[in-house]
This record gives sequence, structure tokens and C-alpha cells, in this order.
Amino acid sequence: MPAPRINPARRASAEIAATDSYQSGDRVWVYRERKWQAGIISDISPDKAVVICGGDSGVVEETMTAPHLMVRDDVYLYIDTVTYV
Repeated sequence: MPAPRINPARRASAEIAATDSYQSGDRVWVYRERKWQAGIISDISPDKAVVICGGDSGVVEETMTAPHLMVRDDVYLYIDTVTYV
């Protein structure tokens, strides 16, 4: 499945999974730098998730909220082989 095309601001609240429904190591799409990027959940709290994702400047760790996350089924070796999760 390719990256989502929806803007997070236009997502219906019913389709947004709660941040704490994710677990460390879950593959996700992360909306940052105005596009969806492959990422992995590193840590979670009730309202935020720390996500490792690849960007224009390499692999970064960011704190994101639920509207900026979506479950990802596809495997992206560049990010899914990160060993420090």
C-alpha cells in the first residue's frame, strides 16, 4: 500500500487510532515535512508517540500526535531494520 494521500487535518476523528493503541516496534506512516513517511514507533504515552522515521536529512526521531500517524503494512527496509527500537 503506498503512502496515504490525506492531509491529517482532514481526517475524521473516528478513523484516527489513539496514540496509546500503538506499541513499540509498530510500523506506521508519519506525516512530517508535508508528506507521509515510513516510520516505526519507538515509545508511546497516552497522547504522544516517539517515532523513528526517514526524512530528507536521514533517519530522525520525532514526537508525533495521533492525527499524524497511521498503521503501515508495507515493509521499508531502510527504516524497518533500525535496531535501536
